[in-house]
Amino acid sequence: MGLLVLRGVSVKYEQMLANAETRLPQRPPPPLGPRKSPRQGRSRATVETIVEAAARILEADGPDRFNTNAVARRAGVSVGSLYQYFPGKQALVAELSRRNAEAAMAGLAAAVARTEGRPVVERLRAMVAFAVAQQGERPRLSRVLDRLEPGLELDTDEQATAPAIVAMLTPVLAPALDPGAASPEALAPAVGDCLALARVLIDRALDAGPQARAGLEERVVGALAGYLRAAGARL
Repeated sequence: MGLLVLRGVSVKYEQMLANAETRLPQRPPPPLGPRKSPRQGRSRATVETIVEAAARILEADGPDRFNTNAVARRAGVSVGSLYQYFPGKQALVAELSRRNAEAAMAGLAAAVARTEGRPVVERLRAMVAFAVAQQGERPRLSRVLDRLEPGLELDTDEQATAPAIVAMLTPVLAPALDPGAASPEALAPAVGDCLALARVLIDRALDAGPQARAGLEERVVGALAGYLRAAGARL
């Protein structure tokens, strides 16, 4: 009898918690944009110092010790000064993600433009070389951002930027995949596979350390070429 009573109390308690949770107001998502844009040279320098301090903490300690107090100490500014520009640590992650995405898109676009009219494999090699160099410059930061970005629903994370990169890759690969394709959408699955394959190979090698990076560009290009040939490409 006592056990039945306890079970009944437990069920009622769980129901009370569930009902309370449904009545609680939902906490708004943290603001991700900067509070204000620096206009003077000194202000811009302060913002750069804060952002770099955030990057270095994420590289050295990962997300667990990443907070605004730690960033302010590392940057040599007061927490109040940090909050003038960034409302919280999520906004710092968003800023790092934005900078990383902008650099990636600009570098890939430059590789595409620089190799216009050249063979497909040569153009792929130029894009892969840039991607390896960019990711390899600060590999730990890149991987930490990969972990933090999805929870913030940024328009600069890997998933959000993939369509723009696929659109950039499509005219590069189209001559080999299907010169007579009626629309870029018909090539999107194969191009998306190439992007996913390149990302996995690069990330895995960078996670493994310097030894795995030797010959990485050629391995990635070889894997992409193999996939494209299997998909019927003429390389």
